[in-house]
Amino acid sequence: MYDKFFIIIIIVVIAFTATIAGTSAITVVGQNQTLNLTTLLTPDTNNDDNNNDTTTMTLANTTAAANVTATNNMTIEAAKELYLSVWNQTEFNTTFSTFVEPFSAAGYGVYEERSNVFAPGETIVLYVEPVGFAHEQVIDEEGGSNNNSTLYLMNMTADYEIAAANGTKLQLIEDVQVGSITSHRPNTEMFLTLTLAQEVQPFPVGNYVITYSVTDEVSGESFELEKEITVTERE
Repeated sequence: MYDKFFIIIIIVVIAFTATIAGTSAITVVGQNQTLNLTTLLTPDTNNDDNNNDTTTMTLANTTAAANVTATNNMTIEAAKELYLSVWNQTEFNTTFSTFVEPFSAAGYGVYEERSNVFAPGETIVLYVEPVGFAHEQVIDEEGGSNNNSTLYLMNMTADYEIAAANGTKLQLIEDVQVGSITSHRPNTEMFLTLTLAQEVQPFPVGNYVITYSVTDEVSGESFELEKEITVTERE
């Protein structure tokens, strides 16, 4: 009888140990790592545990090996701080851009997409989602009861270089204000609409390359986007 009792105790201990060992975590990037936010969260295929309370994830293509473990007890505010610590180590760039219909961009990810074929005189609008831009802390001097509270300025400009398909440069438009926001939060979801109007001098029918150079005026960093367009008469 006692032998059976000890066997039951051993089985319970083994089961409890297996439960602890099976608890998974979420692997995220630490503050000292540099990460391009286009990196995808990919499932860890080596994790055979069926526990669905948490999921083991790995950040592919990171440039350092340090890790920070986030558990189910992490608060939203702590997660935001961790995200911003990665954001602040990210190079100013863009993860997405597309031509859209004029005035259709009503919010982040809210737009009507269109092709890169335009009619002479038609307005050309490029929707861009930048990442890694900086936040300049400024003092809110007109905040009523919250006088002298901290605000965050995000400010971007762009240059447009228009060239023929053979590379001949035709026009350069500089220092266009494309995004300036002062917020109570260090926003990360921000979109730009880079607009070229053909009202004064429509492009002749043909193929063109537009190089957009976007500058973060807070950090001084820039990135370029090269887009091919076709101008043709409507049928």
